[in-house]
Amino acid sequence: MSTKRNLTRADRIGYVVGGIALIVWALRRPSALRTGVAGVGGWLLYQGYTGRNPIFKPLGIRVNSQPSMSEVAETLVVDEAITISRPRAQVYGFFMQPENLPALGEAAIQVLRAAEGEELAWRATREEKLMHFGSLSFRDAPGGRGTIVAARLEYAPTGGSLGAALAHVMGRSPQRLVADSLRRARALLETGEIATTRGQPTGRR
Repeated sequence: MSTKRNLTRADRIGYVVGGIALIVWALRRPSALRTGVAGVGGWLLYQGYTGRNPIFKPLGIRVNSQPSMSEVAETLVVDEAITISRPRAQVYGFFMQPENLPALGEAAIQVLRAAEGEELAWRATREEKLMHFGSLSFRDAPGGRGTIVAARLEYAPTGGSLGAALAHVMGRSPQRLVADSLRRARALLETGEIATTRGQPTGRR
């Protein structure tokens, strides 16, 4: 899986078409302004060729052009990890319940693999359409500090990489949702409740 690309195929086609259009427009009547526009077109062409937009890099957007599920041509990848101060067997048992998996939205969950205390893998569908698939791996934290849970989730984005970037800015990105789900799981396993400041005049959530 490429870890450098952050533009989907649809994005790359759009960048190439847009870049060519800008360059053609600029060449019709050369001027200082149109020279700058041609430069923007060339920049779009370069991004379309490499499959990378540097603006998206800090957002952690990554494209997998060869996903393991044949139903989708490519996916965006989310990787998150968290340490939970509970024994591995207890943490694994918690995530064995489908409603506790870090899934995205309302979907039917099907567990694909379940290696006791080691790994869980699932897929999520809505009206028989694959929405996303993911896995959790479990290992003991150093010094007996609990269990490290590593989550990987892949999904077909709506609106391509740009849609994923906008979702990130709005605080509704899959990266945020998966991270929040893992934090809720830690709170429930460690304290039995989810910490919140709702109803308080100040405080961080």
